[in-house]
Amino acid sequence: MPPRRSTSRATSAKPSSRAPSSRLAKIPDASVPAANGNAKRRRVSDADEPVAKKGRPSTASIAGRGPKKIVQGINSIPSIPPVKTPHNALFVWGTGDQGQFGLGPDNLDEIGRPKLHSWFEEQIEEGNLSRDGKPGSGGLESVCCGGMHTLAIDEAGRVRSWGINDNAALGRITTDVPDPKNPGQMIPNEDLESYPYVVETLEQEGFRVVQVAAGDSISVAISEKGELRAWGSFRSNEGILGFDGVPGHPKFQYTPISLPALSKVQITQVSCGADHVLALTTTGHVYVWGKGEENQLGRRIISRRRINGLEPERLGLRNIVHVAAGIYHSFAVDNKGVVYGWGLNTFHQTGVAEHQDMIIAPTVVDALHPDKHNGSKVIKVSGGEHHSLFLFDNGEVWGCGRCDANELGLPEDHPAFEGIKERREELQREREERVEEKQKKLDEVLKKDKVDEEEKQKAEMELSEAQATLKVPPSGEYVPEPVRICFPPIPEKYEVVPEFPAYKDSKPEDNPVVDISAGMRHNLAVSKSGHLYAWGYGNLAQLGLGSEEVAEVPSLVRSKLLRPYRSVTVSAGGQHCVALAVKKPEGEQN
Repeated sequence: MPPRRSTSRATSAKPSSRAPSSRLAKIPDASVPAANGNAKRRRVSDADEPVAKKGRPSTASIAGRGPKKIVQGINSIPSIPPVKTPHNALFVWGTGDQGQFGLGPDNLDEIGRPKLHSWFEEQIEEGNLSRDGKPGSGGLESVCCGGMHTLAIDEAGRVRSWGINDNAALGRITTDVPDPKNPGQMIPNEDLESYPYVVETLEQEGFRVVQVAAGDSISVAISEKGELRAWGSFRSNEGILGFDGVPGHPKFQYTPISLPALSKVQITQVSCGADHVLALTTTGHVYVWGKGEENQLGRRIISRRRINGLEPERLGLRNIVHVAAGIYHSFAVDNKGVVYGWGLNTFHQTGVAEHQDMIIAPTVVDALHPDKHNGSKVIKVSGGEHHSLFLFDNGEVWGCGRCDANELGLPEDHPAFEGIKERREELQREREERVEEKQKKLDEVLKKDKVDEEEKQKAEMELSEAQATLKVPPSGEYVPEPVRICFPPIPEKYEVVPEFPAYKDSKPEDNPVVDISAGMRHNLAVSKSGHLYAWGYGNLAQLGLGSEEVAEVPSLVRSKLLRPYRSVTVSAGGQHCVALAVKKPEGEQN
């Protein structure tokens, strides 16, 4: 059954940067990939790519390349997390028709509410995820979603991958693999993609992974020593771009390899957009590579030299402590809390005050400066397709960009709606003026002594089309600068969902947030109390709210299986979502 049409109250006069796609329900300009005629579905980047105007150069430049000594700077290398007791349990929901759940080839349907990952629970019971192999111990340290694949790190420091692998996103071969339990036979391809197999290349070289990041078909891992490995492929607006751009090298990198341009630096954090990567060094510098046609690399990429973007280059930013990537845009935060944004900006998703469709180089997002937030600093950024979320160290969440599918979770009494209402009224006036213009044109045709029937029909058609626009909600609603997103109070009882407060009465300190993740047009957040929230548009069950496809404001995600757990972290993918959670103490039910 096709997804139900969503009822969005948002509108705008801002043009969309992508063509409509059939995989989302027909909300205006919804941009999620459609099915391609093959057995595999198209991923996020397969849909029509954004076409945007060129903007003026902004601030940061590209630093020169050259060998660098490894120098410990303002960022430390991620350390191996301590063993957790109780262990992290994995929950999944959304749509897993390409094996994104990791539950095997017989579990590819939609999951409407968070479901405990039974396969991982079995592995924990057998001790297969622990550092010492002790039964009943071990678990997952972290997990992240790509467009249609998933990566996880177990307590032994191994990467496990599952999901679609036609562009090498899993870091391992998934065809013609001999079955060690059945000599002479091959492991079914469906099993290799839909179960969480270990990325053996990393394990064999003793690469102890502490962090992973996933894009559309690109995947990256960093070790406890600050080394980086990458695999997969990048796509441009015209199709496959390749992996490293080196002549003679394959366009699909099926196993993890190091990148020569990063051999002299230590990496402390990585983040992936759909087809670009940001890597942060211990010295506070940022390297970027991948697709750069929307200036998400912070440097100009000439169309005929697109592969030049596949080699990591350093931006001129300094003292950076956090990086993040949206689908086509990027962010960096320095040690003073100053946020920089660049890339596609057709819906003001970078938060930069300048009205440009593209922000060419890293530019300060003034609205997020600590001076405007009583000294609070942004500690995490998460970008969706055309919107962005910002988490402050005081637990507040702010957002900007597109909101016609409730991406920003704004109630109608939010101050940001004043600007939205003004744009609605302006657009409506323009439409009414167009109707008047077409009516006058028809009247002039009818006043002629001899009416031309063909001319009359054309004028009537134009008038009819103009009149029809008066009833169509405008698409492409947006909020130009970051605004605060409200959350409901902490629930006192599991069965009772608290009433959403009026904006003027909302108190962020009553329910602070500790983690955020932006999907294409939906979002997830975890509160300090361990509750999970979702909002936006998810016609493929991404919200985790059962049959609900639209959540206008942050809404509590509940399920019988999740009830005994406290959520810790979340990740939103193209069609699916995951969360890590820990068992609550005995007797605690909320």
